[in-house]
Amino acid sequence: MATFEMEIPDEKIQEMLQGDRGIEVLLEPILNQILQAEMTEHLQAEPGEETDDRRGYRNGTYERKLTTRVGTIELEVPRDREDTFQTSLFQRYQRSEKALVLTLMQMVVQGVSTGRVKEITTELCGREFSKSTVSRLAKDLDEQVQAWAERPLKREYPFLMLDAMQLKVRRQKAVRSTTAMLAVGISEDGQREILGLEMALSETEEGWRRFIRGLKKRGLSGVELATSDAHEGLKKALQEAFPGLIWQRCQSHFRRNVLDQTPSDYRD
Repeated sequence: MATFEMEIPDEKIQEMLQGDRGIEVLLEPILNQILQAEMTEHLQAEPGEETDDRRGYRNGTYERKLTTRVGTIELEVPRDREDTFQTSLFQRYQRSEKALVLTLMQMVVQGVSTGRVKEITTELCGREFSKSTVSRLAKDLDEQVQAWAERPLKREYPFLMLDAMQLKVRRQKAVRSTTAMLAVGISEDGQREILGLEMALSETEEGWRRFIRGLKKRGLSGVELATSDAHEGLKKALQEAFPGLIWQRCQSHFRRNVLDQTPSDYRD
């Protein structure tokens, strides 16, 4: 599998994540894992591990809420018996949020690397973790990201939005254009949720067919109306997957298409 290094503009991050429950579901366990790793560094020992350098013992957790761009999440902050542990994650999160969300998207598409884990833990916690802690944390986060990407879609999503974004990625020592296929569902109670994100070399009918089949395999059901651009391959893939589906052309894409065909003197 090719290695990608994504360069996603800030507006694309906003477009993908504004108000989406899907990333909230991923963000909460990952931050909890980072808090536990921070306690491991503080105590110089894993839970239940006896070492000569141990500097105390865990003493449960307490709940604390964190407001993010994708909603309010509840974190389990660890305690130690001597009450000496203090985390700077909450203070540092707000200025690091954009970079953290970008890193999460990279992890979803490319997998977790120790380099990325080291970057986000240093940014969120204000110091570098040991190599052993980073390695263990990377393994834990990889499991969280994989579980999120493959999670069962248990609710029905009457409304489905599909889009393909052209991103610049570094591949084989050159920056190339690559397609990110994105699916966002809206449940009956109006909750938006990122259902899937997948990279492809280009936008094709077969690529969309494979992507949508993957969503259905995970349980996507109840789709009544889908919104997308006018890509013929995507429309065919939707109609095959959901017979009788109502398809609606995305008005934002339509406006862009019109402007692309409009002389610059008339665009205003």
